[in-house]
Parts: sequence; structure tokens; C-alpha cells
Amino acid sequence: MARADKYGMFEIPVGDPFGGPAYGKRQDPMTAMMVATGVSTAMGALSAIQQGRAARAAADFNATISTQNAEIARSDAAAQAAQIERENTLRLGSIRAAQGRSGGAAGEGSVLDVLGDVAAQGELERQYAVYQGEQRARGFTNTAALDRASGRQAERQGFMRAGAELLAGGARAYGSASRLQRTGGATGWTSGYDLMD
Repeated sequence: MARADKYGMFEIPVGDPFGGPAYGKRQDPMTAMMVATGVSTAMGALSAIQQGRAARAAADFNATISTQNAEIARSDAAAQAAQIERENTLRLGSIRAAQGRSGGAAGEGSVLDVLGDVAAQGELERQYAVYQGEQRARGFTNTAALDRASGRQAERQGFMRAGAELLAGGARAYGSASRLQRTGGATGWTSGYDLMD
């Protein structure tokens, strides 16, 4: 009669039904099947978790890039607005100088109207540059928020897939063990531990 050790290994006597050497350690087929199923299940669960974490890392990286792009858009808009303001100041100075050369006073009617129009147009251009930069920045900020949310969701889905893999693996192992017990397995054994001398 075969005797199992604590790992489910058996000393198989002469006449080994598996066709191996006449005498030596063999593992109970049920135990071997359970170990193989467990390893496969664990690897599938680990893979699902790693995929979820990798997806989150990629999404976080994309979010970081989008956040940096938002700051760049704001910075570019501020620089453009400063340039427009400088050009407007030069334009107003040029108008005042031209008026002075022609002998008129800078505070007279039509000159004031021209100065006012030019100043208003310059301020409008400056504000529009700031507005456009802020709109671009908001787009990048929204993209970053979306990337972060999708990364968290991908990580959660990875954990859920891992849990489903573990449950499915347990169900597969139970189903296989039940079939082996019903059919008596390859040698009629029902467990690695219930064979005694």
C-alpha cells in the first residue's frame, strides 16, 4: 500500500500504474492538478494586477504631461499678453510723437479719440491672448483629470480581474477535484492524505 508524506508525495511500489520507474516518489494526480491550477490562477491574478498598475502608471504619466502643458499654455499666454502690451505702448507713443511733430497738442479732440481707440484695441488683444491661453490650459487640465480617473479605474479593474481569476481558478480546481473523485482518478485515489498502510 502506498503511503503519502506531508506534501502529497507517494512511495509507489513495484507495478507503478503511471509507467515510471518501478519504485520512487510520485505525486498524487489530484495534488498535482490542484498545484497546477493554483499556480495558473495565481499567475493570471498577478498579471491582471500588474496590467492594472501599468495602465494607471501610464495614465498618471499622461496626466503629468497634460498638467505641464497647461502651465506652458498659461506661461505662453502671459508672454504673448506682455508683448501685446509693449507693442500697444509703442504704438501710443508713436501716435503722440506724430501729433507733436505736426504741431498739435496730444490732448486735443481727434488725437484723444485715436489714442483711446488704439489703447482699447491693444487691451482687447492682450485680454484675448490671456483668454486663449487659459482655454488651452483648461483643455490640458481636463485631459489630466480624465487621465488620472481612467488610471484609477484601470487599476481597480485589474484588481477585479484578479479577484475573478482567483474565484474562477478555485471553481476550476473544485470541479476537477469533484470529477476525479467521481471517476476515482487515475488510480482510484481520492486524496493525497487519506492513503495509509
